[in-house]
Amino acid sequence: MPSKIQKVMVIGASGSTGVPIVHALLASGFTVSVLARESSTATYPAQVQAFKTDYSPASLERALQGQDAVVSTLTTTSAAMQTSIIDAAIAAGVQRFIPSEFGIDTATPGISDTVPALAAKVATARYLQSKEATGLEWTGLAAGELFDWAFRFGAFGWDLQHRKVTVFDGGEQEVEATTLAQLSRAVAAILAEEQRGATKNRYVYVNSFTVTQKEVLEIIETLMPDVDIEVTEVKTDELGKAGVEKLASGDAQAAQMGGFEVITAAVYGFGGANNYSKNRGLWNQKLGLPQEDLRAVLAGIVRDYS
Repeated sequence: MPSKIQKVMVIGASGSTGVPIVHALLASGFTVSVLARESSTATYPAQVQAFKTDYSPASLERALQGQDAVVSTLTTTSAAMQTSIIDAAIAAGVQRFIPSEFGIDTATPGISDTVPALAAKVATARYLQSKEATGLEWTGLAAGELFDWAFRFGAFGWDLQHRKVTVFDGGEQEVEATTLAQLSRAVAAILAEEQRGATKNRYVYVNSFTVTQKEVLEIIETLMPDVDIEVTEVKTDELGKAGVEKLASGDAQAAQMGGFEVITAAVYGFGGANNYSKNRGLWNQKLGLPQEDLRAVLAGIVRDYS
């Protein structure tokens, strides 16, 4: 019988998802450590131990010794690095691995063909599945659009800093949206002993809201009544196809832009991976996640822009 998961290592812990996940794990009583490059100057809470690595197999295995679980929050562009980390986790006797997902449902058939940027994440999930016989468990966590992150960085059409919003397909498309706080609570809940069996070797689906852009924009306009917001309309299918063409152009700068355009289009339905609350089912209640209030969340988001 596997021992209780207590020691958790977070990889990419200084990033946008890593920071709140570390805090959520600490709040849930886990012993948390982080893995950082030897050149990293990032700082962490006093109770968090940092292990430096050059990402060689031997270095990774040393760092992972004694850890019960690994949570990877590596960026999409670094997702391919996870294969070597998984190998080291197996060698070190780690029990559970949560790969860097936290967005579009990569279990959607053919999604890496539609959204090439997700190929490494899809490959990581398949690699984990191929290693189940070693005893390493895994959980993939889909969270859709990271809601407050999108506003912070002006992504997915939300650019309140410049008073601009891009509306896709008339704003009528329902999307799954998850706050960083809700995502982090979900990670901690997945590693809790009472969820050990239920979340083993499968995808788990959470959100904060299933919502349309139209609903969000209407609330924003009531929260910012004295602000003129420039609204641009875009068709998701056209954006996705244009992004695919840029990816195939051979131009590095265009390909980078095209990759993000395709991901944005996928958030709003391109590729059919945006409505998992209906076709997969949510785990919010099973994981004990709270019901968040859309208006209250938006009020916190727009406070800096009013």
